[in-house]
Amino acid sequence: MISKLNNKELDQKIKSLAKAENRLLALVIEHINEADRRKLYLDFNYPNLYDYLVKECGYPGGSAQRRIDAARLLAIEPKLKAKIESGVINLSQTTLLQKAFREKDQRVTLEQKRSLIAKICDKTVNESQILIAKELDLKIKVNTKATHQKDGSVRLEMTLTKEQWESFQKAQGLASNATQTNDLPTLIKYLSDKFTKQKEGSAATVAVKKKVLQRDQCCQYKDERTNQVCGSRWNLHIDHIKPKWAGGTDDLENLRVLCQKHNLHVYRQQAGIRTLSKAQDNFFG
Repeated sequence: MISKLNNKELDQKIKSLAKAENRLLALVIEHINEADRRKLYLDFNYPNLYDYLVKECGYPGGSAQRRIDAARLLAIEPKLKAKIESGVINLSQTTLLQKAFREKDQRVTLEQKRSLIAKICDKTVNESQILIAKELDLKIKVNTKATHQKDGSVRLEMTLTKEQWESFQKAQGLASNATQTNDLPTLIKYLSDKFTKQKEGSAATVAVKKKVLQRDQCCQYKDERTNQVCGSRWNLHIDHIKPKWAGGTDDLENLRVLCQKHNLHVYRQQAGIRTLSKAQDNFFG
């Protein structure tokens, strides 16, 4: 039983199965290549190899297309079978190649194709994309395209510069604890909601401050001994009567106008009270 395997045995088993899976995949690609060469699908009343693999063999659409792409590359480069079997090339890379060749519209020579197959060995998908694009001088796509779909969703295609992509990836990492996923639509929504909330909050704060200034017009600090109001109109600031750290809100009733000097004076008083409050909490806690 799998549960009885120790970690070393489980590791070796997975690696052994992975190698067997690659060997089987290479064999499948070889057979699909032969079926394509014979046009076997016609005997089963299918118009093309794709429909045969999906409807007759039960492959999902994407899986079927990737295997077709690999099989047709195998037809021009027999060494590809060994590369797939050894794992130095995967189906995602073969699909990248075939898409690029179709984009160049028959302007890629057999020698170029074989050369590219060799060059992408042991490369990641991202590395392969860059290499293929450079070798074939693929046109850089810059236009943003938004396609509106029947359920109201929007499919978005865009190009980011290297710097933009690096910035986006950094934001993705920073937001990962909040989003708990690498899903790009989820990240875009999270960042959009956060930015919108921040801006709307800022706009609301500005509106409230404006109302407080219009209402008070001058410093409202009152001397407890003389009950005299400062009344200064210089360097005015908005102050929370009950500090936010003590549960104060941004409501108009909790805001007042103070001049810079009295604002600093009140801040120092509140800071002292807060320090004392913390000390008492720690002592009695």
